Amino acid sequence: MAKFFRKANPSISQGKLAAEWLVALAVLGLGLCLSACRTNSLTCDDPLGCVVVRPNNPVRIGVLLPLSGETAGWGQELSRGIEQAIMDRNGELLGHDIELIPLDSACDPAVGEQIVEAVDGDETLLGIIGPACSDVAQAVLPVVRRNNWVLISPATTAPFLTDNQPNLAFFRTVPNHLQQATAAANFAYEQLGVRQTAVFQDNTEYNNLLAQQFSDTFTQLGGTVSYQASLAAGQTELAGVLAEAASNAPQLIYLALFEPEATLLASLLAESTTLNRATLLGSDSLFSASFAGKLGNTNLLVTSPVFTGDAYDAFVALWTIRYETPPSSPGPVYAYDAALLLLDAIKAVAEVGQTGALVVGRSALRQELASGETVEGLSGALRCSPTGECAVASYGVYELDTAVRTNAAWPPPLVWQFE
Repeated sequence: MAKFFRKANPSISQGKLAAEWLVALAVLGLGLCLSACRTNSLTCDDPLGCVVVRPNNPVRIGVLLPLSGETAGWGQELSRGIEQAIMDRNGELLGHDIELIPLDSACDPAVGEQIVEAVDGDETLLGIIGPACSDVAQAVLPVVRRNNWVLISPATTAPFLTDNQPNLAFFRTVPNHLQQATAAANFAYEQLGVRQTAVFQDNTEYNNLLAQQFSDTFTQLGGTVSYQASLAAGQTELAGVLAEAASNAPQLIYLALFEPEATLLASLLAESTTLNRATLLGSDSLFSASFAGKLGNTNLLVTSPVFTGDAYDAFVALWTIRYETPPSSPGPVYAYDAALLLLDAIKAVAEVGQTGALVVGRSALRQELASGETVEGLSGALRCSPTGECAVASYGVYELDTAVRTNAAWPPPLVWQFE
């Protein structure tokens, strides 16, 4: 190199050449230092630690849903809702690919706990979307809290999950299910003018809470619950409970049941010369085309969320093109919103380095989610409370009419909305 300079500039002395060469090296070193310093200036002072996403590495998010077992179809729909939210961002966040890590819970708390234990200590996970079942959420939360992750569920509705959280690790975009029972009771009393009801429930915690909330609200409004029966799973002998219910001549029968008990009971109620005059009102677990197709000539009303707006309409249109049928439940909407909420929060708190590296504080992420800031989702204006409740609680009553029961139409028509 010295020979090159001497050849090009024969008048330059060796001392001057050496000085200029040292200056050049210093400038080059300074440039490299500044570049490195700017990258290394991303420090973590978050009390719960940070996730570091290095250049060209993906933003990694767990998806804890039932991908096998009897509820795998439901898990697939929820997964598709999440995937559509990712596709709407072109699969990227802050210049990084978004990688979804599938974690199969099988809607079983033991399985869910085992699969989450398998990723225990993964410092690259920014959060987990899921689960679909409340008992799975309860089982995995200790691992989630130990790792300072956040868990955002699109489907777990048990009220206790947001009660007295020791630290705010759990959020949900689905309303807790007491709200739909309140809507159902108001529909019966205020809209239909019913004053006497009967309630059938199974022995699951979900439906026990629904039945109790419906009964309490209906009684507070001024009505009477004249009969209440709890059915065991698989129970087929119902003559005794039907005879007792008929003796009270209810105007409306509230079904806090899952299939197959709901299918059998609806059929037997239709055959009863006394009870077939009562209006049948079910919970959102019966809001499905497959259940409606088993009802025959039995007319039934069900509670379910109400979604409106251009974003929701576009979502359903794209979904219908992609999968050749509209969503069969509200779940995909809440799943989309769970992904939206998490990705927006990550974007809001991430520090971005010169090279594109990200540093995301785990406590900052929780604080952002619980800040009360509004995020416009498919279900409406999402706003997380300090307890982790982020959902828009908008319920309505739908009719499983003849067109729906004969598989000629879906979704069912909305007949009333709880304001």
